[in-house]
Formats: sequence, structure tokens, C-alpha cells
Amino acid sequence: MKASGLMALGCLLLFGNALARADSLSYTCDPSVSAAVCTVLNTTISGLYTSTFSNLNANIYIEYGATGLSQSTTGFDNQIPYATYVSDLAAEDGPGIVRADAIASLSITEPALYDGAPIDISSALGAALGISGLAGTTANGNYCIVGTTGCYNGIITVTNDPSTSLYYRFGTIDADAFDFFSLAEHETDEVLGTASCIDTTGPGNTLVNNCPNNTAAAVDLYRYNAGSRVLVDSTVGAYFSYDGGATNGAGGALYNTLPNGEDYADFISGCPGDPRVQDASGCPGFAGLDITNDGGAEINILDALGYNLNQPNSVTPEPSPRALVGLGLALLAFFRFRPRKSAVLP
Repeated sequence: MKASGLMALGCLLLFGNALARADSLSYTCDPSVSAAVCTVLNTTISGLYTSTFSNLNANIYIEYGATGLSQSTTGFDNQIPYATYVSDLAAEDGPGIVRADAIASLSITEPALYDGAPIDISSALGAALGISGLAGTTANGNYCIVGTTGCYNGIITVTNDPSTSLYYRFGTIDADAFDFFSLAEHETDEVLGTASCIDTTGPGNTLVNNCPNNTAAAVDLYRYNAGSRVLVDSTVGAYFSYDGGATNGAGGALYNTLPNGEDYADFISGCPGDPRVQDASGCPGFAGLDITNDGGAEINILDALGYNLNQPNSVTPEPSPRALVGLGLALLAFFRFRPRKSAVLP
């Protein structure tokens, strides 16, 4: 979740990590993150994304800290004209029906709904769209330009609350534990661009636009309710759609649109029967939830935003049984401690 929430992933540091290269996702781990965990992030988790998307180039700092379950920080705001986003998205022209329909769903002129405001994009999404010189963040939260030494696309922070149990995919998960790597994926998605500009904790417990210039994030362009595009909407029923509202592109998942403190662009929790990586609340006792085995909602969203699929998609993913994944790394036995309180969402 973006900067707050039960499961907000967002961490950023520079310690023993390879520099990001073209078409890659790398994690720079804070000294508090063990070498074994960092290795899994930069092999197994990174591999899920790089095997799925061909134009991904991001470096994310990850740490433990005081937060809900997890949170993400994408650094400083990067805003571009609506027409620039639409033209750059069309220029990418990724394979599959989701991208084609997403491009078709965006009119040449900006919808009146957004009042001519610019579109807020993450630096990682900008890189995927071929935009350089965007702002990122240093490990300590200072402004920097992505591509310079020590500058990251975002920071993921996972709770260090000793009362919260984290699971590292070694052995059997405890009923009250949260899968660390699922949390990392949730926050990774937000650093890549799935976070909204809408804040669900505004004055008087209201919904407010939290981005400068009252703009919309790119992901907000694909939010619909009952077939109509919506921005600030406090009713239940909003969903992601890549084809102008005709199809719920998240396999039936609905966005959290209530002023309840949870992330506006995260899904209403499907736990325990049908959890997704991007659910607003974490699912304790559930192991191995990844973007590649939770029905494909996150992949569809990232595809629509501008990340090119390695393989064309031809159908909208439906919710699928969650696979329990074991990594078999004995070294992780050392890290079954109980860090800070956090869940997959606010």
C-alpha cells in the first residue's frame, strides 16, 4: 500500500545489491534484511516479474521499520500531460488484448473527469514508457534522479513489530503469520505504479485526492463502477477495467473505495477463500501467494499501465486456487522471527 496500510510494501536502501539493468527488477536490501532473504528477493521474486514483463527496469530499496503490515514509498511525484501518457502507452504497443483494449479505452483528449490535470506516474512506470530523468528517492528519503548512484524507484518497508509473525517460506506457516514475500510483491506492484492518488484517510474520514495539482495516477484512469469511469467514489462496486468498463479485469475483485484507511487502489480482501496479492488486508496463515498464481489481477493492471508482457494474454484471468509454495532454503530457518506488525494492506 502506498505509504500506509496493513500491507504497504515500500523500502529502499543501498546495501549489497546489484545495480538494476535493462529489463530487470532488483532489490537493494537494508542491513536489517538478511542475505538469504535478499537472495530470494533477487532471484525468485524478481524472476516472477522479469519472466512476465519485458520492459521492466526498477531498483527498489527494502527494509524493516515501524509501519502497519507493510508500506511503499515511491519517492517524489512525477507528472506528465495526459496526452503524453496516452501517446507513450500507444508507442509501447505491448502484446495481448489487455494492452490493446487499454489503449482503445483512453480517448485522445483527456476526459472531463480529470479537468485537464496531469497524470502522476511512478518513476518505474516512466522507465517502462521510455521517459527518463524522473525523480526517485534515496534510502533516507531524499530527492534524486533515477539512474544516479544510490537513487531508487521506491522503498518498501515491512513491519518490525515483534508481535507480528512473518513467514519466509521455510517449513509450515503459522496460522497468525504473514508471508513476507507476498507482502514484498504487494508493495513492489505499488512502486511499479498500481497505487492511486486518492487517500482514504482525509480530514473527517473522507476521500481526498492526495496528489499535487489534484491530479490522477495512471492507474486511476482504469477505475470503473457500473460501466462508468470514476475517480473519487465512496460507493462499493468500483473495479479495474482495461476495456472501458465492460470487463472486470481483476477476475471479479473490487477496489476498496471506502474512507476506511485502507488503500484506495487495493482490493477488498478475498481472504481466506480467494486472496490476492493486491488485497487491502493481509491474509494470515496463507503461504506462497504470488502475482503469477493469484488469478492474474496484478498482471493485467501492470499490463494496462504500460509494462509489456513477454507472452500475449488472450483471456481475462479468473480467480484460481492459490498454490502453496515452498522455497526449500534451510538458511531461512534463522529468520522466522516476529518482526513488526504488518499485513498485505493498510
